[in-house]
Amino acid sequence: MTTSVLEKSLSYDDLIASLRLIDDDFMRIIFKNQDCIQLLLDIILGEHVEIIENDSQYDLKNLLGRSLTIDVLVKDNKGHYINIEVQRDEAGAHPKRARYHQSLIDSFLSFPNEKWREIPKTIVIFITEEDVLGYDLPIYHVRRRIVENGESFDDETEIIYVNASIQDDSELGRLMHDFMCKEVESMNYEVLKKQVGYYKESEGGKREMCEIWQKIRDEGYIEGEKYGEIKGYAEGEMNKTIEFIKKLITKHSYTIDEVMDLLDIPESQHQQYIEKILS
Repeated sequence: MTTSVLEKSLSYDDLIASLRLIDDDFMRIIFKNQDCIQLLLDIILGEHVEIIENDSQYDLKNLLGRSLTIDVLVKDNKGHYINIEVQRDEAGAHPKRARYHQSLIDSFLSFPNEKWREIPKTIVIFITEEDVLGYDLPIYHVRRRIVENGESFDDETEIIYVNASIQDDSELGRLMHDFMCKEVESMNYEVLKKQVGYYKESEGGKREMCEIWQKIRDEGYIEGEKYGEIKGYAEGEMNKTIEFIKKLITKHSYTIDEVMDLLDIPESQHQQYIEKILS
């Protein structure tokens, strides 16, 4: 089966060439670069943000419920925390998901003896491929208000939706063009063009991409050394792999089995993946 995939010229080079910043795995890699994050935040927030710390693919653990791996988490010089997410489908950008992101960030930041007024401001930014809120606006700022008088309820939480389907000649529109763009030379912003070009066009960058994907696959396994066998993918990593499989099937018209062979998923796990993909 792997041979037939190779005969159809589905290679890592093909996959890397097809990636865009709206694809979350690629976005996380590119936005490890602080200059790229700086550009994005300055444009979306409309002001310069001094970044103190930034992490991509950051794990927020919830021992009593669902944990999250978020795309990018930034702390600025004011002590504010900013979560940046890319979401390609409407379900992944549901308002209640934004609410859940905010709640886990709050639980991660707070501690028992903290004064309530000192809990940091949090901003969750969803960059979406389509206009999921449906008002044909390029950007939506969501803040709480008191219903009876319309006054702001200043709990210092904010959710921002950025609509990548609007790619006009504004700073934000040009940024969203770059998010949706496959071709490096067609990108507007030099800092993004340089970073994307490194991973898409240089041999060293493409080699790093292959190593990153291999590491993602390897770390997704839980090895049961006592039983002498691989127990399977952890649920979170399995879901990431399923999303990646769906992208390959959609973009390259391959079968589920062909893609699973390409990704070296053990045959014993194929049925488990098929059931999840088709569910």
